[in-house]
This record gives sequence, structure tokens and C-alpha cells, in this order.
Amino acid sequence: MHVQFFAWGPKGHAVVADIAESRLNPVARKNLHLLLGNNSLASIATWPDAIRDVQPETYGWHFVDIPGKAAGFSEPRDCYRPQDKEPTAQTDHQNCVVDRIGMFRRTLEDGNATELDRLIALMFVVHFIGDIHQPLHAIEDARGGNDIKVQVFGADQCGNYPCNLHAVWDSSLIEHTGLSEEDYTKRLNQLIAANHWEQRPVASPEEWANESFRDTRRLWLENGASVDEAYFQANIGLVDERLALAGLRLAAVLNDTLGKIPTQQFEQELRRHPRR
Repeated sequence: MHVQFFAWGPKGHAVVADIAESRLNPVARKNLHLLLGNNSLASIATWPDAIRDVQPETYGWHFVDIPGKAAGFSEPRDCYRPQDKEPTAQTDHQNCVVDRIGMFRRTLEDGNATELDRLIALMFVVHFIGDIHQPLHAIEDARGGNDIKVQVFGADQCGNYPCNLHAVWDSSLIEHTGLSEEDYTKRLNQLIAANHWEQRPVASPEEWANESFRDTRRLWLENGASVDEAYFQANIGLVDERLALAGLRLAAVLNDTLGKIPTQQFEQELRRHPRR
């Protein structure tokens, strides 16, 4: 069973959402307001983590376990894990983040889905596009780095748990920048402009997973290693790139779904299938 804590911490997910929200087209922005009211994308970005204890069947949707020696993602191999303990593991053949992004995207643009289903789909899409860009959410080895115990800037304990490589990539490197959510978002927007990241292909969830999987080869550490200033400097650029690309791709998905439904039509669809 693959133990995960949080893919990107709350700050990382919020930054991804902030980058995306600033790039929504006018129609997507209006339709998003119909679903969220005055709430921001960042305010819903960590909801899927919060409900995992009460909806354990969603546990495996946050990551994809690609074996470290594999060439890349394989849907039949990586999205069906009947050996896991979640209540639907033996019947869920789409038990991975790659498939779930596609499924929730389709719900988001489905005119026959209820308002509640579309809201839930939105929250999962926002979160999962962040998740899939965290490199350690795309590798099976050492349970996505959870089993690799490391010392982090001189500490063996990170909060209530021993420090591990997965948690380093969720939160520790982001927090070590010392930047607030707002300042980190500004930093990434500057990097997006400087590096022309908006010109990168949007691609597909499968390719996003393969990118993350390939990135694990450069960030990997062995058990007992130290995450120090040198490791931070060598890898914070990758953290920045993955967060930025997640935000850009989230914006692209929302513009290609909510942004292509005329607002009057979207309002009518929501009235026909109200929240229950």
C-alpha cells in the first residue's frame, strides 16, 4: 500500500490555484463564479486531502505508482491495484491520478451533471493537477519516497513525523524559501515570463505523470541522506517549474472546459440539475 501525506503542502496547492486563476478567460471566470460564488480556487485546492479519511476510496486517486525501472506510465499496470486496502481497490480500474483527472474533467463539462457533481469535479481537478506535478506522486519506489528517511536542514523530525523525502517535496523545500503564498506566486509568475513556460505544450495527464516520473531520477536520495542548502539550491528550480506548469495547465483545462460553455447556457444547466 502506497502511503502518501499531502502532495504539495497547502501553500503549494494554493500557489498552483493562484497561478491558474489569474489566467482564466472571461467565460471561465464567470462560470467559476457560478460554482464558487466569491470563493477563490485556492480556497478549495486542498479539499480532496481533507476528505480522504471519510472517503477512503479516493485515496489512490492522488498519485500513480509507476515502477522505478519502467519506461513510463502504463494505464493497465499503474491504475489497477487490487492488492491495496481501500474499499474499492479490487473493482476500481481507474485508481490513479492520471485517469481521475480525465474523469473529473468530463464531469466538469457535462451539461447533464448536477451542480454538486460539477463542484466536486472542480475541486478534484484543481487538486489533482497539482498532485500529478509533484514528482514523487508518480513513482512506486519506496512508496513515493515516504520510506526514505532523511535529515532536513539538520532536523530528523518534521512536525509529528520523522522527516522523509516525500514530505520534503511536499512542503520543506517550499517553506525553506521563506516566501508567503502571495510572494511565491509573484516569483513564479516572473519565472513563467522569463522562461517562456506558457509556450510549453499543455500535453495530457499521462505526459504530466511521465514528466514527474523522469524528474524523480534527479532528485532521488538514499535512506539517511541529508537535505541541506546544497540540495535546496540544486532542486528549488525544479520545484518552481513543476508548480508553475501545474498552474498553467490547470488554467488551460479550466479554459477548455468551463471557458467554452456560454455563461447563459451554463446557468441553465445548473438550474436544470441543481445542487442537492
